[in-house]
Amino acid sequence: MRITFHGAAKRVTGTAHLLEIGDRRILLDCGLFDTDRANPDSPNRHLTFDPRGLDAVIVSHAHNDHIGKLPCLTRAGYTGPIFTTDATADIASIMLRDSARIQREDARKAALAVNGHGRNLDPPPLDPLYELIDVEFVVDQFKRLPYSEPTEILPGITLTFHDAGHILGSALVRLDYVEDGKPRRFVFTGDLGRRDTGLMPDPAVIKDIDILVSESTYGHKALDPYDKLLQQLHAIVARATRLKSRIIIPAFSLGRTQRMVYCFQELFHTHKVRPIPVYVDSPLSLRLTGVHREYPEAYSPAARKLMDREEMYFSSQYIHFCQTWDESRRLNDHPGPVVIIAGSGMCDAGRVRHHLRHTVEEPDNAVVIVSYQADGTLGRKIADGVDQIEIDDRLLNLNCAVYVLDGFSGHADKNDLAWWYQQTGGGIEKAFLVHGEPESLTALTSVLQPSVREPVVIPEQLESYEV
Repeated sequence: MRITFHGAAKRVTGTAHLLEIGDRRILLDCGLFDTDRANPDSPNRHLTFDPRGLDAVIVSHAHNDHIGKLPCLTRAGYTGPIFTTDATADIASIMLRDSARIQREDARKAALAVNGHGRNLDPPPLDPLYELIDVEFVVDQFKRLPYSEPTEILPGITLTFHDAGHILGSALVRLDYVEDGKPRRFVFTGDLGRRDTGLMPDPAVIKDIDILVSESTYGHKALDPYDKLLQQLHAIVARATRLKSRIIIPAFSLGRTQRMVYCFQELFHTHKVRPIPVYVDSPLSLRLTGVHREYPEAYSPAARKLMDREEMYFSSQYIHFCQTWDESRRLNDHPGPVVIIAGSGMCDAGRVRHHLRHTVEEPDNAVVIVSYQADGTLGRKIADGVDQIEIDDRLLNLNCAVYVLDGFSGHADKNDLAWWYQQTGGGIEKAFLVHGEPESLTALTSVLQPSVREPVVIPEQLESYEV
């Protein structure tokens, strides 16, 4: 096998790994990089492999850093199967259509800006990466597979998905094949979930691995356990109740929003915390929550028992979903206490920005960071506790309380990863660490190494390895 790393090498976005097994070429994920799509030099605007030469594409889960460039494949001529789980196919259909819509809207605004200034830009605004019609081709090429059911996807190559416990539909990718008369097993973790997090089940364990490609997002950090996180969230809610103030939670529409809604349900129902109104302000979150309701079997037994109390999963008399801009704006006048969960998760776009604008200068209010925040994002600046932030060309004093509860992340921390590596039984021949910043990659190397015969590799972008 030959592996070439076309993304997520020494960074946490742009996942795309090309496997060559004999004369077969398989792509694992095809995600967006966290760079400006309008920049002509952005890696989002270039494919570093020939899509027409691919025999199959495998998708681990539906976050945009793993699926966001799939329409670029179809646009460039890929017509083969895209293997994924049922839930991931449903979610990806929504995520990619939303991405195409946003790109078209960004292009429209850029064109209006040009016309409004009465001049042409040099260079002119770039076209979207893809259009809605390209997404429809992707959706038509999805081949849905259940967990734990081996399927021969190419002659002599068998794919098995296992539950990664990261988000709904997320999968560990296992490929079994024969090379030089010897059975071989390759595993790609995708994004591995945490253990004992209430909503999602623990990640499945795979043994007898020959080649491993593992994520490493929190490979340098031990996150707080779930029971402690709930205690901290309880204290923040109690503070808002006492001060009649606002809590803003920036959250990704997929995964984190549903996890936080479940946490509030658990606080109010199981732990008898005095309820306060919780508003989810994101039309995309509403659509994705609808998909989540269609897969009750995907959640842990404890979560199912709790959510079975309500008519619909991720719903209660205290949880409200906003759809229109008018509903969103009215929240600015909503008396406290109140919780507002809004996108985007890193605060660089979306409705959360106008909620922050009406919140951060009052000391009684609070912002709760529950997601990974990339360098340079507004969310990272808030998490780092800067004195001032800028939103829509306006400088605001960051006077409110800021709580960083990144243990709510869907990513395994270093202890979860160490546990998972140990459960494999060791004896891994070759291992690669991706999807992490340099600090995480370096720290996780020593954790993984005891389970691996050869030195653990941290690949560079576009590096290839024969294994």
